[in-house]
Amino acid sequence: MHNHIGSLRYDHTGRKRKSSGLKTKRKPEPKFVPLVIKKSYAQLRMDEFDKKYPSFSGSIKYQTPKDQSWKLEASKNFTVAPAYNKGAYQVIPSTDIKHIGK
Repeated sequence: MHNHIGSLRYDHTGRKRKSSGLKTKRKPEPKFVPLVIKKSYAQLRMDEFDKKYPSFSGSIKYQTPKDQSWKLEASKNFTVAPAYNKGAYQVIPSTDIKHIGK
């Protein structure tokens, strides 16, 4: 005999269920306990390393760069152009610009 109606006292094969399963018991809600994360061995080692070798604090003031305006003046006397039938570039003095690519 199969139970097709949906009774709670009998399962789908017709066996009678224990009545203790039908009783609803309210479980007390657990108390809130904040999660405490313990540091692993690797994290403790990293803390020791950070104390021994601290990172840059940024206390060194900015140093102004050296004057390199002479490079701009010197570069006015030269030009960069591809060599004839080649893929490489070459630096050519401004006096030989007319011979580029020949």
